[in-house]
Amino acid sequence: MITRWRAFLSLHSWKFAFLPKRFLTYWLSAFSIIWTFIEFSGYFFTMNGQPWKPPVWAVLIMGVAAAVWLCRPRLTKSAPLNGKEIQIEVTVNDMFQLKNGSFIIPVNCFFRHDHLESGTILAQFRDKYFSGPAHFDSALEEALRQEAYEPVTVGGRQWKKYPIGTVARLRFSTGGFRTAYLLATADLNEYGKAVSDPAHLNEALSALWQYIGNRGETEPLIIPVMGSGRHRLTQPRFSLISEILQSFIQSVSRRKFTEKLTVVIYPRAYMEHKYNLEEMDQYLQYLTKFSSG
Repeated sequence: MITRWRAFLSLHSWKFAFLPKRFLTYWLSAFSIIWTFIEFSGYFFTMNGQPWKPPVWAVLIMGVAAAVWLCRPRLTKSAPLNGKEIQIEVTVNDMFQLKNGSFIIPVNCFFRHDHLESGTILAQFRDKYFSGPAHFDSALEEALRQEAYEPVTVGGRQWKKYPIGTVARLRFSTGGFRTAYLLATADLNEYGKAVSDPAHLNEALSALWQYIGNRGETEPLIIPVMGSGRHRLTQPRFSLISEILQSFIQSVSRRKFTEKLTVVIYPRAYMEHKYNLEEMDQYLQYLTKFSSG
């Protein structure tokens, strides 16, 4: 929550949201509405036999305050999908703070997590919802029990390597029960580093939507900007979000498997990589309006 507030108050957020033309339009509208109300109320409230009116400077300040509020950055952009009862949303937040949804978490083809820093999405998920690495490994083993794999040796140790697009579906308790879909989106080299391949993300997303459509529930889905971190893809983050949205829209045009998809941008990444949410909103409105299906 603190990082989200920092994102809201950042110069970056206000630079794109607080446009002079937009501010002037809101200020004139607010001033006109406030002054009209004052003129109307002057017929009912008098002082020394004269209609009561506040100082003009007070009205100007009220108009400015209203315009600033209306121009504030919106860290959540959403739009309904044309012809479907499905909402698509892009938001700046910590995905684990969002309620009432199933998480989609990118992993490597080995479902390894022993080499991860604590700040990665997979490590955060493991540490937040499982008692320890052994508990997490046990849950993964059970979820992948019927999935095909290839035994390979990496760093002198044998691992099970699963195909790109393999999904491990985990159920975990948070006072109720929630679901997480761990999606294999990247291969690892002999040093335990992700092998960058844009085709892997496309393939993985297609397999994910098919898996959820066939075997998942209809809960809202929460997905991060996959490929932008440890997976080392070189595409701009806007392109990665676009790829997620387009693959989702293409899949739900054939079969509805959720009523809401939320793409989450972590607040620190939002500020560091200068996401333009106003531009993202324009793209989202266009994409959902003119999507087929």
